[in-house]
Amino acid sequence: MGPFILRRLAQAVFTVLGVMLLTFVLFRLVTGDVTAQFVNPKLGKEARLAWLRKNRLDRPMVLNLRRRLIFTDRSAGDGALAVGQVPGSRAAEALGLEKLTSAAVASRPFQLLSAKTPLADLTEGEAWLAGPKKHPAPASGPATQPDATAPRAALRFALRDGGELEIDLSDLSDRGDKGDRPSPSATCGDLMRRIHEHPENRGRLAVTVSAVSPGGLFDSQFFWHLWESMTFSNRSYKTNELLLDVIAKKARYSLAISVPLLALGWLLALVVSSVVAYYRGGLIDKVGVFVCVLGMCVPFLVYMIFGQKLIFEIAPTAAWGLHNPANIFVPIGIALIAGLGRSVRFYRTVILDQVGQDYVRTARAKGVPLYGILFRHVLKNCMLPILTSLVLSIPFLIMGSLLLERFFGVPGLGDLMVSSVSDRDVPIISGLTFLTAGIYVVGLLVTDLLYAVFDPRIRLR
Repeated sequence: MGPFILRRLAQAVFTVLGVMLLTFVLFRLVTGDVTAQFVNPKLGKEARLAWLRKNRLDRPMVLNLRRRLIFTDRSAGDGALAVGQVPGSRAAEALGLEKLTSAAVASRPFQLLSAKTPLADLTEGEAWLAGPKKHPAPASGPATQPDATAPRAALRFALRDGGELEIDLSDLSDRGDKGDRPSPSATCGDLMRRIHEHPENRGRLAVTVSAVSPGGLFDSQFFWHLWESMTFSNRSYKTNELLLDVIAKKARYSLAISVPLLALGWLLALVVSSVVAYYRGGLIDKVGVFVCVLGMCVPFLVYMIFGQKLIFEIAPTAAWGLHNPANIFVPIGIALIAGLGRSVRFYRTVILDQVGQDYVRTARAKGVPLYGILFRHVLKNCMLPILTSLVLSIPFLIMGSLLLERFFGVPGLGDLMVSSVSDRDVPIISGLTFLTAGIYVVGLLVTDLLYAVFDPRIRLR
């Protein structure tokens, strides 16, 4: 049995991983950017980027292969490496060189950065200059010298030895009406050579490309999505509540509906289907089958609408919400009636396979009472398909009924799932999906183990 359990647990891990991958693709890749729903566009780009960093959405999608340009000061001195401002130039800001470390200035990270990476990609298309490029009017007189105070694209580094190194980037620009931008043909290698070959550099300032860190390889949106879902540390985009706190607060309402509904529905369906199957071909069987088929033909939504209308006529406060704790029995009763016909039809088919067996005729001949034949012998021998059907209901013990809770105003996890989809609250959706998948695969494992308990002929290998 041990190897069987280990094998099923391994299958469960891959099953849950596949579910989380599908969830990630649907709600992160397909739906696109969600910042417009949670960040006021009037706050600008900085607010949007801050929200993305807070929710770890600024990481790469699957694997973090980002690298940086590292500017290392090798000069001898007691000062600190710094990036100075060149009047009119936004090159340092475009390259992401505002944040300093003790020994280097790192550019903003870029996926698979190399010497061949275009500067326009690294700078995300930002302009080198503070404003649009101004084209002077043509002069008819003699040529004049260029204005030394005119804005120009440049980087200025203050080195540790007290010296300064100014790198002109004008010829790496794409001059246009909207201002100087990095030329599409200019690469990071061009910038690195420009710095290394500067006549005043002489090896004092070195530029290299950082290596990919094995530890940071999994610092990506998918693995954070997986980790937060497994640990239930997701936080709602809408309310910033921790998922674990949300589950603790709302699961009790879902359990208050699903547990009595599952227990009563299962018990009542077994009793009715056993009696109907025992009198196979008789009046009881024919009437029971007719009522079950008739109930199956009515949509579940019709039961809820007319059931709620009836309750509203009798007790208006019990028709919606939880103003009174007894209101929880209204959706339970309606769902029980709506699902009874389908359950009785299924169980009747299963029990009919056993009612015609020789041991049932022998028990009848010996005078065994009806309840003894049905509940002591028949049900025990047809428990395998019944257990299989129960597994499908296990995830809803915690998750509740999405439609039922939404319709009757029950603030459970099913209602939360529906509202989270409409609100694009991805952390809540992914966390609840992981919870459902986990409960489901555990239920499958327990069912396989119970097979061996109810049928000694089954061996778990």
